[in-house]
Amino acid sequence: MIIIFLRAIILFTVLLVVMRLMGKRQIGEMEPFELVITLVISELACIPMSDRSIPIAYGIVAILSMFVIHQAILLMSKNTKMQSVISGKPVMVIEKQGINVYALRQLNMQVGDLLQTLRATNHFSLEEVDYGIMETNGQLTVVANKEVCQEQQTLPVPVILDGKWSDDDVARHNFSKSKVESYLRQRGARVKNVVILAIDEQHRVTFQYKGRPIKFENVYGGFDNE
Repeated sequence: MIIIFLRAIILFTVLLVVMRLMGKRQIGEMEPFELVITLVISELACIPMSDRSIPIAYGIVAILSMFVIHQAILLMSKNTKMQSVISGKPVMVIEKQGINVYALRQLNMQVGDLLQTLRATNHFSLEEVDYGIMETNGQLTVVANKEVCQEQQTLPVPVILDGKWSDDDVARHNFSKSKVESYLRQRGARVKNVVILAIDEQHRVTFQYKGRPIKFENVYGGFDNE
């Protein structure tokens, strides 16, 4: 037990030094290669820490090797082309025309994922955003529409996302599907081709159809079941 305790202290010290040398970025701010290296290092430390049959030097050398790889990748990343290969490029996911569906597909994201990430930036409506850029570390950078942000906004409820009904939200907020379908028919739209249709408490609609710019409009009469 004493030996395992001492091995744990040694490996913890080595890990602490290596992680400090790698920088102070939090998990959510790491580039993909940094997250991979961090996960690998944690596994490399656990094995010799608990298995006395493995020389502790093996674990230390493996951890230091990961640190060397990290530094080498950082040096290569100074080259713009290599950086785009290693970490990718920022992607514009929200534009003046609305959500960039093609960009979302490249990122393996759905509209619901984008809305969740948008809320994390304290923006609850697409109307509040002029541009949204998904950074290589997975964070969303937002260029806000200041005029809209200064007005009081209510939270839009997603009714249709990626061509599918959000049945739970429709039922919870007592929306009428027939009224929503009537709204779509008036615009020559089909549910399966709707990128997003969201309604807030003031019956203001956020609507984007594939291949068309996003629209924000007030609907007289609303969408509630009578």
